Amino acid sequence: MEKKVTSDSKQKGVIVRVLIFIVLSVFTELLLWKKLTFAFQIRFNLIMMAVWIPIIELIMSYKRYFRLHRQNYWGAFMLPLILNIVINLFIFKYLNIFGLTTILSTLIISMLIDFESGVLSAFVFSTFFGLLFGFDFRYAIIVFIPGVLIAFVSQKITRRIEIFFPFLLGSLLQTFLLYIFGYSRNTLDFIIIVAVNFMGILVSMGILPFIEYITRVYSDIGLLELGNLNHPLLRELSMKAPGTYYHSMLVANMLDSSVEYIGGRTVLARIGAYFHDIGKTWKPLFFTENQKDENPHDKLSPKLSSLVLDYHVRYGQELAKKYRLPILIEDMIVQHQGTRVKQYFYKKYMETTGNKNPELFRYPGPVPQFKEAALLMLCDITEAYARTLKDLTPAKLSESIDNFLQSLYFEGQLDECGLTVKELKKIKGTIIRTLLAMNHKRITYPKLDEKDIKR
Repeated sequence: MEKKVTSDSKQKGVIVRVLIFIVLSVFTELLLWKKLTFAFQIRFNLIMMAVWIPIIELIMSYKRYFRLHRQNYWGAFMLPLILNIVINLFIFKYLNIFGLTTILSTLIISMLIDFESGVLSAFVFSTFFGLLFGFDFRYAIIVFIPGVLIAFVSQKITRRIEIFFPFLLGSLLQTFLLYIFGYSRNTLDFIIIVAVNFMGILVSMGILPFIEYITRVYSDIGLLELGNLNHPLLRELSMKAPGTYYHSMLVANMLDSSVEYIGGRTVLARIGAYFHDIGKTWKPLFFTENQKDENPHDKLSPKLSSLVLDYHVRYGQELAKKYRLPILIEDMIVQHQGTRVKQYFYKKYMETTGNKNPELFRYPGPVPQFKEAALLMLCDITEAYARTLKDLTPAKLSESIDNFLQSLYFEGQLDECGLTVKELKKIKGTIIRTLLAMNHKRITYPKLDEKDIKR
């Protein structure tokens, strides 16, 4: 039944997106020529759908994040693309037919999603305007190639000043292509291209926060802004659960280095680690890192203790929704415990009742669905274990990580995240080095008489 509902939802999504382009084609013809013709609509939409359905829809259906959060990621793809097409329609009619630029949508989509999505958006944009330019596909290629370069340069942007590079490179390449293909050798046309591209990056930076807020798909720039330690949730965590806050910072360092080693999204990993335990602000003293003397679990039954631990995940998810944190960070909050069994309380339950029912002591899950969430789970477990060791050595850490990985594999926690055995072997050494660096021993300072050191 669930599969059928999912399939129906996908089909509805495709139909909605097709209808959006049909409405856009009607708007285009009315805006440019103030009339509506059956012949143009048929030709235009047939070609656009021949591009859209077998290429764009098919490729996106295989992307992990689009499968996890279709509405969010399709929103992050469609909003900038449609907005850029509409803006360029007015440029096409009222300013200059050579001033069209993909920079707004390509820049935003590459930053929000990835390089491939940025290229696909440039492909759709250039096809759309190639059709309007008298079905001239050579002109479409001239618009498309700068889009590829812009997407490539935009994918690793972490500071706003870095948007200058896609603007500069895209403008130079677009003017060069127009010149060598003989479409224009008018200096004014080239100045307009540069001016339109410059306005495009300004508009992009202006609307980016709104698109992030609406879709909850964040660029690295948006994620870094969330990582400000003055964020209300992080400040509350530091005040109510200082032990958890310190733990989150340590896990962030471990996760950052691990994810970088396998080429993942380091900014997402670090900020996700900051927020992964925000649900512990609900009852901080029920978690060992915040306890001083008494353990409240001593007064509770194992089943009730298990429910308390479950709720820190659910409460964290509620806070993520309330503050509109990125959808992937919400995933990291609910997936970093997966569906693991709380072994301490389960063992206590078996000893007191004699019953065996591990399902009562599983976290709600789901299991990690992408690499950063799976590595967060491993770093979270490893850092917590390292705190219990008085003498932290590489041999002990290596053995413990091997045991954790074996346990996670046995429980099926890593089945759906996409991590390979080769990648896990790579990050093992990184985790050990980072932990040892963070927990290095310091020398014992000698006690000196104040009279001997007085100036």
